[in-house]
Amino acid sequence: MQSQPNIIERVQRGDLTGLHIAGLVRLSFETHPDRETSGPPMTGGDINNRDEQEAFCRKYVESRGGTYVGTYDEPDTSAWKKKRIKQEDGSYIYRVIRPVFEGMLSDLKKGSTESAHFTPADGFDKTTAVDGSVVYDIDRLTRDHRHLEDAIEVVQYYHRPILDIRGSLDLLTDNGRSAARYVLNARASSSTDTSRRLRDSHLSRAMRGIPVGGNRAFGWAEDKRTIVPREAWQIRAAARLLLAGVKASTIIRKWNKAGKRTTKGNTWSRRTFVLMMTSPRVVGYRVYGPMDQPHHTRYLTDDQGHPVKGQHEAILDEHTWHSVVALLAGPDRPEGHADIGKLKYMLSRIIRCGSCGNKISGNAKPNDRFDYACKVNDGGCGKACGSGIAIDAIVTKLILARLEEQHVEVEPQPWPKAEELAALNTAKAGLLAQFKDNPDMGPHIWPEVRKKEAAIAVLVKERAAYAKKNAKPRSTNMAETWPDLEVEQKNAIAAEMFEAIILMPATKGSNRFNPERLQVVWRQG
Repeated sequence: MQSQPNIIERVQRGDLTGLHIAGLVRLSFETHPDRETSGPPMTGGDINNRDEQEAFCRKYVESRGGTYVGTYDEPDTSAWKKKRIKQEDGSYIYRVIRPVFEGMLSDLKKGSTESAHFTPADGFDKTTAVDGSVVYDIDRLTRDHRHLEDAIEVVQYYHRPILDIRGSLDLLTDNGRSAARYVLNARASSSTDTSRRLRDSHLSRAMRGIPVGGNRAFGWAEDKRTIVPREAWQIRAAARLLLAGVKASTIIRKWNKAGKRTTKGNTWSRRTFVLMMTSPRVVGYRVYGPMDQPHHTRYLTDDQGHPVKGQHEAILDEHTWHSVVALLAGPDRPEGHADIGKLKYMLSRIIRCGSCGNKISGNAKPNDRFDYACKVNDGGCGKACGSGIAIDAIVTKLILARLEEQHVEVEPQPWPKAEELAALNTAKAGLLAQFKDNPDMGPHIWPEVRKKEAAIAVLVKERAAYAKKNAKPRSTNMAETWPDLEVEQKNAIAAEMFEAIILMPATKGSNRFNPERLQVVWRQG
């Protein structure tokens, strides 16, 4: 192999004889592959066909005596759009992420195709010698200044040519590199202008409540405006169950068992379920905002601070939706990830050992039976154990007898401070509008904004606590409803009615469970 400086000199003359060249093919999600072929000649921004780019690159290399060894494939990759990256210290940086491009540069420095993104041409191995690379156009290589400088470094200091078959990119000379920086600057400015126009267009559509493209959301038809009755009923039923104390994991498990699927035909996961139930869309708001914000906060507001309504029908009312959000996404939500799927028995975390006082748990046995047992592995003494079926039956009789003496509210009352919170949001929006009209008033406006935000934060927390408190079963005839309740609902009722349930150790020689071994301490008030 000739010395590297000589390679650059030969390539400048258009001589690639004996050189192994790899192509970089980038398919961008920012281009429009359905554009008509008639009209002005295509540029790198128009070419969005993998085979077409590769064919042009191969023809260019082979026509100059070089050998095309393979291709670095970059599917659906933007060379301009930045992503937010979290650092170890908690701060963020914004970078264009292109592992294929970076892998290619690394291979060029080593002179060997070691990147996992390299696809060898016929007759070549996955790992082969590489002397340089070729792209269809400067747009296919990069639109990011950092990446351009990385490419220039490979050419200038590692003497590996990076070629552009359309002639708009010359990284082989000082003048060419200066021109490349200038061209890239113009292209980046064009991308910025396009991005700004798209943002303005999206905002304008959002302010009018116009739905976005893409797949339909669960609950609405393909027009993204009309409700699908069966799916809307499913969402409303899920909301009622959540507010009645049923876990999201229980609802998801039953949906999947019944064959109910997402709009893409997939089984339901917790993440998908929570995103759907907490989406502002279900309450009729127009979803809008940065993807890194909590999903339930991603909706547009008008100049008065009121949510912008979308051009679609709402499925849940605002009170129900806020209550569901508090349960699934609020800071004090009662259902943490650590407990998902672990509550199997009615008195879990309630019944205690009468010998050591430790909370005891259920222990599954054959034939759908189980025991409540104090376990040494859980820090207990291991002395108390009793039939779970018998104990649940006794406690159920006590609960139903007690409930017959009490009035159980059928429907929860709406949160009483909803109007106060709405007024604070309106006042905050008014202050921000004043600042927008007269920035010089900032020193007077910002202290008031902070006061309003502090008051809003307090009320939002109160609303979440109110929703949590009211997330329990409600019925005027609990004896009829009890058999249909989920285990977590029964557990919630028992936890509310008893301070503790004590299981005393069994007497030796006794096989039948003795009800006198149970001692209950009722909650007062």
